[in-house]
Order: sequence, then C-alpha cells, then structure tokens
Amino acid sequence: MINSYLPAWPLHPDGVFWVGAALVLATLTGESVYRFLKWPRLVGYAAAGMILAAGGAGLNVYELQNSARAIVDTALAVLLFEIGHRVNLRWLRANPALLGMSLLESALGFGAVWITLVFLGFTALQSAIVAGVLMATSPAVVLRISSEFNARGQVTERLLLLSAINTFYALLICSLLLGMMDADGPQGTAASALHLLYLLGGSVLAAALLAWAVNWVERHFDFRDEGGALMLVGLIVLTLSLTRMLNWSALLTPLLAGALLRWRSPRPRLWPRHFGTAGGVLMVLLFLILGLSLNARILLAGGLAAALVIVVRLAAKLAGALAFGRVSGASWRQSVALGLSLNPASGVSFVLALSFLGSSAGATLHPMLAVAFSAIAMLELLAPLLTRWALGYSGDIAPGPGSRATGGTA
Repeated sequence: MINSYLPAWPLHPDGVFWVGAALVLATLTGESVYRFLKWPRLVGYAAAGMILAAGGAGLNVYELQNSARAIVDTALAVLLFEIGHRVNLRWLRANPALLGMSLLESALGFGAVWITLVFLGFTALQSAIVAGVLMATSPAVVLRISSEFNARGQVTERLLLLSAINTFYALLICSLLLGMMDADGPQGTAASALHLLYLLGGSVLAAALLAWAVNWVERHFDFRDEGGALMLVGLIVLTLSLTRMLNWSALLTPLLAGALLRWRSPRPRLWPRHFGTAGGVLMVLLFLILGLSLNARILLAGGLAAALVIVVRLAAKLAGALAFGRVSGASWRQSVALGLSLNPASGVSFVLALSFLGSSAGATLHPMLAVAFSAIAMLELLAPLLTRWALGYSGDIAPGPGSRATGGTA
C-alpha cells in the first residue's frame, strides 16, 4: 500500500530541478561577486555556468540544444531592442566625429584581428570570419554594467552608441561573409547576393513593423508598468519568431526596431530595466548558458591565438577612441576610458560564431571557431571588469563602490 504513493528511491531529478538549481547557483555567485568584490553580477553568472560545466553539466557549443539557443536568441532580441532604442542618431549628425570614431575603432579592430590570424597561418577568409565575429562590443555587457552601477556621463552614452553601431557593422560583415561562402558553393554569386538582399530587406521590414506596433501599443499601455513591459517583451518575441520562420536576421531586426523607435522620439522612453522580471530572468539565463557552453575546455582550446587576438583587439579599439576623442569633445581621460570599455564580447559574438558553425562549410571551420569561442570565453570573464574599472576611472560611476548602484538582482 505504501509503495503505491511513495516515490521510487533513489530520486531522479528532472530538468526543471536542474534549471532551478542552476538559477540559484548563478544568483548566489552573482550576488557574491557584487557584494564582496564589487564586480558586475554577470561575471558571477558566467562563472557559475563554468563551474557547473566543470562538474559535467556543460553544454556542447558545437551541438547547442534548441532550447538553450532559443533562450539566448530571446534574451539577445530584448537586449538589442533596448540598446537600439538608446541610439540617438541625431547625435551623430550633431557630432560627426562620433561616426568617424565608430568606423575607425571597428575597422582597426577588424584589421588587427585579421592580420594577426593570417600571420598565424589561418586563411584570409577564416581570419575575416573571426575578425567579423569579434567586431561587436557586447550590448548585453554594456547595458548590464551601465544599469547595475547606474553609470551616467559622456563615456557611458558614447559606449552605448558605439556598441550599437559596431554591432550593426558586425552583423553586416558576417552576413556578407556567409554570402561569400555560399557563393563558392553550388548556389553561385547571383543566388547568394539575392539571399543577402532578402535577409536584409526582410529584417528592415520586420523592424519597421515592430517599431510601428510598439508605437501603437504605447497609446494603450504604460511601459513603465509590469503589464506594459510584458506586452513589449511579447511583441519582441513574436517578431523574433517571425524572423526565424522567414530566415531573416534575428539580431539585426530588434536592433533596427529600437533605433527606428528612438528616431521618432527626441527622448528615450522609460521602462523597467530589461523590461521587468521576465527580462531579468532572461539575462541571468543568457550569461549562465554562455558559461555552460564556453567552459574551461573551450577557453583553453584557442591557446595563444585567442590571447593574441584579445590583445591586438584591445589596442585597436583604444587607438580608434583616442584618434577621435578630442575631436569629438572628450578629454584624454574619457577617451582612454572609452577605448578600454569597448572590449566586452559575449552573446552577439557567440551567436554570430554559431551562424558560421551552422553554414554549409561549418564542419571545416572548427579550428578557426575554436579561436573565436576561446576569445569570447576569456572576454566574457575579463572584459566586464575592465569596463567597470574604465567607467569608474572616467567618473561615470560614482566613487565609493556601490554608492550609486541600483542593487537590483536582475
């Protein structure tokens, strides 16, 4: 009789148990590094993923599960929409030196990584793929640190702007490179060019529809409330699903939609950070999955090449920021801080690398992608600390750790 309702022993936890346990560990680790070390919480989230991966619970980045990929795509869509909305394109018209700075730091970063990898023996195309993947400054890290430490000032605003723009460049470059790879295959050049035109045109159309929908919904919902924020997240997720079904860009669409929405308004709209609780959980899961995927084995796989790529990329972005810093109205101190804070690479670079892995030539790209994944893993842990320090050095984060920090958990 008792055996009819008592569970079988030993107990076998299901997937929900492990997801809950991972969230608890990530939150505890994130809060610990924030409270005791004054580091960004996302470092703790990623470290928790790497700890779990070391214990055997890691994800295979070369065969990432669909459920994990869906969470990463959704979190990035929300973040890219949010940072796109922070882009004030009118600022570029008023201060064109900022556009010059974004072009130079992106071009120097691409060129420095490309030359380094060619020197190390990679082919020109393989080197260009890694350079394109690492061109973007992680919007996820930039948004997270700026909101978590309540950073305010010229360096923070420029960092958000340059991050959005170099992410746009990276998406275009990687789309072109994927098209070039297909052109060498059975499709031919004309078909590949048509595919690229379809992808970009469709993404622009989807972005315009999302921006229009958000603008219309705003008349009936207050986005500062939890209900309005959930409605906004729902629209972004629906658009993400549409772009995936139609093979449009799931990264470019939310970024453009946010920028289009901001273009119609001189002031940014106010909504809860990362659109409330749902968005906050997505952020934790994003960095946790990245930590589970980019574990210690992946981190070491790139070896010396990945370390060199990180160093030359840092120097190139710093040079780009310094070259246009004074012209754009920033002090030398602010220019140095901006150049150093441009180095995070995380979710966008990760997904761009996965897109090459899923291409027709993906199986032949593993050695090259190992360098890219290794560099992303190192930057995921180290670059947020550098960005946090640089924003404090510039004065955008108030002295006295945590004195202006929001203290929220997500």
